[in-house]
Amino acid sequence: MSKAEEPSLEEQVERIRRRRQKDVSHTKIRQILNSLFLLLAIIGLAMYFLNDNNHTDALIVIGVGMLLKIVEFFIRFVL
Repeated sequence: MSKAEEPSLEEQVERIRRRRQKDVSHTKIRQILNSLFLLLAIIGLAMYFLNDNNHTDALIVIGVGMLLKIVEFFIRFVL
């Protein structure tokens, strides 16, 4: 590769900035999804153990939390 074909230092820095900015936005989304998952898991467990009659509502809350965790997983490893 000749000297003229190599990207300039400014272009290389700009590429790195864009890549990091994309990573930061994914990190924020993942953190929010993880927080929601933990919150729903705690609420679901509390509902499950405090309600003796019907556990369906608690299982639905836990299931929604698990779906959020699956979405976070795909963001981490696919995107």
